[in-house]
Amino acid sequence: MNRTVLTLGALAGPCYVLVSLLEIVTRDGFDPLRQPWSALSLGDLGWIHVTNIAVAGLAVVAAATAFTGPLRILLALYGLSLLGAAVFTVDPVGGATSIEGVMHFVCGAVGFTALTIAALVMARRFRAGGDPGWALVSALSGVFFFASFGAMASAGGAGWSLLLFTAGVIVIWAWFTAVCVRLLRSPAAAEGAQAR
Repeated sequence: MNRTVLTLGALAGPCYVLVSLLEIVTRDGFDPLRQPWSALSLGDLGWIHVTNIAVAGLAVVAAATAFTGPLRILLALYGLSLLGAAVFTVDPVGGATSIEGVMHFVCGAVGFTALTIAALVMARRFRAGGDPGWALVSALSGVFFFASFGAMASAGGAGWSLLLFTAGVIVIWAWFTAVCVRLLRSPAAAEGAQAR
């Protein structure tokens, strides 16, 4: 069971990023320097991105069951926040603020915070398990991701902040994929990650 859900977790990020990038290059009028990826959920083809977010969220919730303690809770919370972000779509750039748009942002803020904390918890576990390299990568990934979200949220939609957040999203998904793959390949690492 753990192998199945960790495989789902390992696939969640690459699938989400790949589908999003395909949407960006094929969606008329979408500008990644003016719009966050969440804006892909708007319009006639918005259902594609809504589905993409929801599938990623379900995969993360499934993968969370392979972890124990606070990691299970934090990762499940992130997955659920993705599902919430799929239900509550973002407001159009420059449009009026709606309850749905506010809820989308709240879901993101809660989920991104949970994922950042999960990366820091994993860093601590890797360090305690004698793996300083993985500890450093986990900590840097979490901090960079959260900083990129903070920059986007505070910069009023500036193009540089959207690009920085895009980089943060790709980095944190790559980290989560790498952790899932590591735990799949090394039962001893999986046991160590769970025990601390």
